[in-house]
Amino acid sequence: MRIAVIGGGASGMTTAYLLDRQQHHVTVFERQPVLGGHIRTLNQNVQPNQAPCNERLECGVLEFPSVFHTFIVLMKELGVELKPVKLGSALFPKDGSHFFSGVTIDENCTGIQRLIEYLKFDAIHARSAGLWLETRFAEMEDFYDQPLSKYVKSKGISNTWLKLLTLYSYSMPLELIDNFPAELAVPMLRDYIAVDWFRIEGGAYSYIEKILERFKGEVLLNIEIANLFRSPDGVKIERLNGEIQEFDKVVFATPPDQVMALLADPTEAETKCFSAWQANNVTTTVHQDNSMYQNQGIQHPTEFDFFQTETQWGYNSYLNQLCGISSPQQYFLSFQLEELIAKERIIHKQEHHTPLYTTESFRYRDQVVATNGENNTYHAGAYLGDGLHEGAIASAFRVAQLIG
Repeated sequence: MRIAVIGGGASGMTTAYLLDRQQHHVTVFERQPVLGGHIRTLNQNVQPNQAPCNERLECGVLEFPSVFHTFIVLMKELGVELKPVKLGSALFPKDGSHFFSGVTIDENCTGIQRLIEYLKFDAIHARSAGLWLETRFAEMEDFYDQPLSKYVKSKGISNTWLKLLTLYSYSMPLELIDNFPAELAVPMLRDYIAVDWFRIEGGAYSYIEKILERFKGEVLLNIEIANLFRSPDGVKIERLNGEIQEFDKVVFATPPDQVMALLADPTEAETKCFSAWQANNVTTTVHQDNSMYQNQGIQHPTEFDFFQTETQWGYNSYLNQLCGISSPQQYFLSFQLEELIAKERIIHKQEHHTPLYTTESFRYRDQVVATNGENNTYHAGAYLGDGLHEGAIASAFRVAQLIG
């Protein structure tokens, strides 16, 4: 069959690869000048736009837990090497206090200070264990249509930490986390401490390159779609330049807020499922400014640390550790910490378009999965799973299985 895949991110390229392997004729439509979606690796699919740098540094997707089973299967199939990384996060509120991770303590503290910091570390983890105790026997359906605030209620530092882990995982401002779908957040938070973590050797975009080496279909970049028409006989895609192409089936692998804008003939069910979705447009910053650590007396940063500025919380990821960089120069990836970073230390700014997860927008996720294939239309994307990379890859495998 002739199949169109709209979107060249993780779910789109994996879907295209699997369908191509099944002997279908696949065309990928991507509106950006590069592939990868949320995968942005400096000096692979993007180039530094603020200052020169020759390192391969992640500007989007960073690390992957061992519970990403479908993702790991794909990496083995593609021959992509995964390297273990230690993971920890320290908190630095704006009042000058701090809560170190185990990694921060081991690499920066000695003697009595190490003991004191470990007592604080154990206390914050013990208090946050309330979430695990409350949800350990819960089924996924128990979290359906519930906000995270139902399970993370109080304003103590342990619950702030849980919300910040959600902020880090989904790149959303802290003030929106209370209405984040518990169905996504709670399983992620339960897994965080108990799993091993990995990075992709050579950069996250390496696995997209491996897919392209094997892919025999067509990839079209910088493509703007004006309308998409469906009928019992197939699909017609009209570009902005007026060109029309015909396919047997279409796979939407775009952020869910884009679906309604592309459909010329949305059904009532599609309108219900997709109308509440909005875009979450965020910017990450790759930089070399370690002053936020020097101000705290920290010589060795953790893999990702949370800092509170005068206006908001953000995270700072230590790319030397997460990208396997041996350079004495320290590199970081930050989100919402522009106030703390000297402009002359910035290497790259990367814009991302991700789903804005709310309890309302997520309500009909299961219906989208259940009706995949109706009207010659399929959907793939992280939002159809855990909202993370495993969800993107698993959704691609489901679509490939449905099409056959």
